[in-house]
Amino acid sequence: MRKKHSAPCAALVTLLIALASVFGISSPAAAHDDFISSYPQADSTINSSPDEITLSFSGELTDTEGASDIEVLDERGSNVAIDAPSISNASITQHLLPETATGVFIVRWKVVSADGHPVNGEYTYAVEPLTASSDVNEPEGASPSPSAPEGATEEPTPAASASSAETTKEYGGVPSGGLEFLPIIALIGGGVILGGSVIGVLLMGHQRRQRDRAEAAADARDDA
Repeated sequence: MRKKHSAPCAALVTLLIALASVFGISSPAAAHDDFISSYPQADSTINSSPDEITLSFSGELTDTEGASDIEVLDERGSNVAIDAPSISNASITQHLLPETATGVFIVRWKVVSADGHPVNGEYTYAVEPLTASSDVNEPEGASPSPSAPEGATEEPTPAASASSAETTKEYGGVPSGGLEFLPIIALIGGGVILGGSVIGVLLMGHQRRQRDRAEAAADARDDA
């Protein structure tokens, strides 16, 4: 009796080990939370300093004492954030000093994802004072500006539209690892490995059956 070939079994074991390695590496990385948006929005300009800022993330944050920290630095480098930030599911809120000066502010944040992975980043926003009305110093004798008919809607000027677009610009967030596409790559790689292994097993099985038939024919001739 000739010994059976074990090559197909070895190929299947190798396939299972490769798939376990690929998906075992990609699963934890996919759980990290990413920064999505904020108020005030990143790179925007507002007319008065807010009492608080809010950051939103793609997943629930860890609400553990000391795990999260937010600094809001003015142009002199002073931190205008007060007390500890508060977390609500996937959002974190930080209170600011009242009547904060105008200028450009840098927000530096650090949070911990639900899987225990720390995520950090920074962005800026600007606060500009309200300008005086243009008709305060109107020259004497100048004709008053025509008022719009009652019920008419004033069309926004191009400058106002551009300012509004700048203020409402969404912020994509600071990358926290660049692993967003790793699960997709892992699935494609796993499919390639699986397909190649299946084809290899089928070819080896076909070759084994041919050898078994040839050996059976040879045994039959020897018995005759």
